[in-house]
Amino acid sequence: MSDAFRNAVIRPIVNRWLATSDVSWRTLRTPDGPPVARSEGPDPDRVLLTGAGISMGYGMGSHDVALPGQLARRVTAITGRGVQVDVVAGETLTVEDAVANLTVKRLRELDLVIATPGTFEKLLLLPVSAWRARIELILDHFAENAPASLRVQFVAVPELSHILRMPWPLAVLADRSSRALNRSLAEACAARPYAEFVPFRPTEPVGRGGTGRTYERWADLLAPRVAAALEQHARASA
Repeated sequence: MSDAFRNAVIRPIVNRWLATSDVSWRTLRTPDGPPVARSEGPDPDRVLLTGAGISMGYGMGSHDVALPGQLARRVTAITGRGVQVDVVAGETLTVEDAVANLTVKRLRELDLVIATPGTFEKLLLLPVSAWRARIELILDHFAENAPASLRVQFVAVPELSHILRMPWPLAVLADRSSRALNRSLAEACAARPYAEFVPFRPTEPVGRGGTGRTYERWADLLAPRVAAALEQHARASA
């Protein structure tokens, strides 16, 4: 897909759908209060959840009932330890913002970083080469500044037609874009021993059709990989 086609055809369609659709997440509330969620337990693990998309908590009033809280509780059920999930999320969060939050001091305080990259309209309009460059920038920063035992997980971009009602042409383009971006993301992570690509294929709806159960089921998909990474970090740090 050429840049000219993206700008002349796809961008107006995406922006119109986001502005007028009754399932657009732009009309939904996002969590109030502190950007943190906790589950009770000994020797709590510290996790940073950063990015856009599923980290935003669309439709929920707090991060405790959105993905951070649901994920913390499911990981605790696996590891037996407490979990604190700090959240740095935003629709306009850039790679530069993410890197700025991953200071040397901050990275030394954490046991795991989970990245949920991208907002829908940006991903759909982004060339794979530009996407790969952004991912490599984060991975390079991680390599240069993180402790050797710390891992970063990149959650796959879901195929949006499975979780949103979308016009057919837009759904086809969105799913094709997701698959291309995920192939590039998986390749980038495979080349780095501290990075992991986490497949994510939800079928639960978001938007006005979703509920807190949506985040519970999404957390169920992610928790085993998150718990395994935390156990690995615990062994490496012992």
